[in-house]
Amino acid sequence: MLPSIQEILLFLLIGAIIQVVGLIAEKFLKKFAYIVEIIAAVLTIGYTFYQYSFPECFIYIGFLSSGYFAITTLAAGKEKFDQLQAELKTVAVEKIELQRGYMRIVADFLVVVLVFSGAVLFFVYGPESPLKFLIIFGLVSVATELCKRFFAYKSANVYYSRSDEILYIVSRFEARKFPLSDVEQLRLESTVDLLRLHPLLTLFTSNTDFTTSFHQVLRLSLPGETIYLTVTEPEKWKETFEAMRPSAAEPIKVLPFYHKKNLKRLLGKLYFAATVKGVSAYTGLLLVLYYLNVPGWLLVSIGLLYWLINLYFSDQILMVAMDAKETTDQRLIEISQRIFEKAGIPNVRVYEAESSEFNGLATGMNIGKSMVTLTTATLKLPLEVIEGILAHEAIHVKKRDVLWGQVWRFGFLLAVISFVLFVMGNIDNIEEYKFPFFFMMWFLMLLFPIYQSFCSQWMEVRADHLGAALLEGGHDQMADSLVTLARYQDEALVKSVEYSMVVKEDSKKDISSLKRNPLFLRLIEFQFMPHPPMYWRVQTLQENHDGWGKAMLRRWFVDRLRESVTR
Repeated sequence: MLPSIQEILLFLLIGAIIQVVGLIAEKFLKKFAYIVEIIAAVLTIGYTFYQYSFPECFIYIGFLSSGYFAITTLAAGKEKFDQLQAELKTVAVEKIELQRGYMRIVADFLVVVLVFSGAVLFFVYGPESPLKFLIIFGLVSVATELCKRFFAYKSANVYYSRSDEILYIVSRFEARKFPLSDVEQLRLESTVDLLRLHPLLTLFTSNTDFTTSFHQVLRLSLPGETIYLTVTEPEKWKETFEAMRPSAAEPIKVLPFYHKKNLKRLLGKLYFAATVKGVSAYTGLLLVLYYLNVPGWLLVSIGLLYWLINLYFSDQILMVAMDAKETTDQRLIEISQRIFEKAGIPNVRVYEAESSEFNGLATGMNIGKSMVTLTTATLKLPLEVIEGILAHEAIHVKKRDVLWGQVWRFGFLLAVISFVLFVMGNIDNIEEYKFPFFFMMWFLMLLFPIYQSFCSQWMEVRADHLGAALLEGGHDQMADSLVTLARYQDEALVKSVEYSMVVKEDSKKDISSLKRNPLFLRLIEFQFMPHPPMYWRVQTLQENHDGWGKAMLRRWFVDRLRESVTR
């Protein structure tokens, strides 16, 4: 049974307090901060475990965790904020005024309300269901991000050091410092493209939104990140900065999100947000069926059918979410057609999506409903590297990996839910076994990401080695493509981290995905990440020229275990 609102808020608050205690301890007792935080967490969890029955204790601990990580998210930028505040007192800077208009932040709140309206209605009026727990956790997460966005809108200040040519963006929960020499492109946009910037309405996360009005936008593209600002004198600052970096001659025309020509795009993105980023589409449907007194078996069947329909149209939904457009680059079209025909999937098309991330992805549930999308950052890579990425994605399409990934994930969740319902329905004295059931639930929660990683890595390794057969350079070209991609990704990551976090000089040199990491990091990479470590992928491509088969599958399985436990 779902706890009351008061109990939910109480445990969220207690979880948040544990993190706050840790932050205070870090300030005054640096050496013992983690110990203080761990003791507070263990005592709270222990009390909850013994005070409440199963599965209520597990639910309350979930709320504790949610409150704890909400504060963790908010506090992530505090160290950078403190560093920049101190640095600004020692350098000569000029303040760049921002234009502020309350409708900008109102629009962000409105999007959240629209996206989560179905979920909130289900929470208030719907039947008791595990979906209500997902709704609460989703609302806490989005409320945390909305809080960060609100404080960025209210408190963000921008400063420019002419002598050092450095730009500072300072807000309590978000802070940036970067040299203008790192700006890859500078341009003006006529207004804020809300449908691209709001995190619920887009698939990529490399856009950092510091806009504070719907006036003209100054956009700065950096390695791994694109920053948007609404300054009071955009033309002046564009002229100041553009001497160092290329920029568009005229402002890019952006239609307001409410413009009639944007209606189809707006509805498409809201549908994407409601079905992929939130659960409103599903909960709204289930709520209607519930009030129509639809039998339980039919309600579940319709829910599953709706999920399959969304999966079938996932290529179109994600195309809208990414603002992807079919490529017109003739060289790219010729390369992709050659690779896709060799793979036996000639009807797949290539799309471009604007993003600072180096990424390529296959979407769609089958060969006739699939597409391959490359980001604009990826399209700047050498042509033979792009060819390797296309070959890898072609195998994902050919093997229907998007569909099977969803099926395997759903199968695991269904098995867990069935197990919990069986235990609760068939064991009367469940309190006597509370301790083992408690740890069994934690084990299942830990097993889920490991299971997901296992399925995903198997498909990724297969795509590497089968994709290599589609290339003229074979395994060597695929290995070289991954090496080049990794180096660009690492460089962008180093820069992005430097902009937003406090980084020690000696740690910058250690960031390389082509290096074999220490044991603990390798354990995480092999057991929890969707891709095997890049060093391993490159090594196996260089050493294996027999293609994909039982030998390569066996090596991946053995190395996945061995690399996770040996130094």
